[in-house]
Order: sequence, then structure tokens, then C-alpha cells
Amino acid sequence: MTKTIDFDAYRAERADEKIIIKALGEELELPPSPPLSTMEKLLALYKQSGSKATIPEEEVITMLEALLGKKQYRKLSDGGLTVEEAEWLIKELWKQYNPQPKEQSDTKNTEASTSRKNGDL
Repeated sequence: MTKTIDFDAYRAERADEKIIIKALGEELELPPSPPLSTMEKLLALYKQSGSKATIPEEEVITMLEALLGKKQYRKLSDGGLTVEEAEWLIKELWKQYNPQPKEQSDTKNTEASTSRKNGDL
């Protein structure tokens, strides 16, 4: 028996789960998940320095371009975005892309996880 994983269908389903940034009077659209290279850089920074990590300025530019795309990045840059604001924006996006799990409560959750409901691992 052949089993198929339809990656194309998964990507198509996720395509409309965008993140919207309101900036400089416009709405900028980001994908539902960041580029893997950007996530790798952020994870390395946070692993090295924890939640107080400071993102080097050159990385701020590279990451924002990767997250926003060159055209949208250019709009923000030309609109007067500062390095401090750009770093704040990356940290806010990190929170969207990597939400922290809710703290465990004293009561047990008896409902099956979504992954189990869908038959996923």
C-alpha cells in the first residue's frame, strides 16, 4: 500500500493564514511561517543570549528583508523605520511565529490534542 503526503495541499491550506502588520498607514502581508533561514538565525541568537538577546543591526536588515520581502522592506526603510523599531518588529513577529505554550493549569485537559484528532503524530 502506498501512502502519500500531500505537501502541496498543506501549503495551499496555509496560504491564506497570513500575518498583517499595520505600518506607515499601510497593511503589509507576511506569510504564515517565516523563512527557515530567518528562524535558524533567531533561534541561534535566543539560544546564545536568551530572551534578552539583541539582534545585530546587519541581521535585523537581513531578517526583515526575508520576512517582509524586498518591496515591503523598502517601504518601511524609506518611511523612516529605525533600527530600534526594526528590532522591536522582529521580536513581535517572533512572538507570532513562535507562540509560547500556555502555562499548565492545576486541572487536567481531558480532550485529545488536535494532532491526535487529525491522526497526526
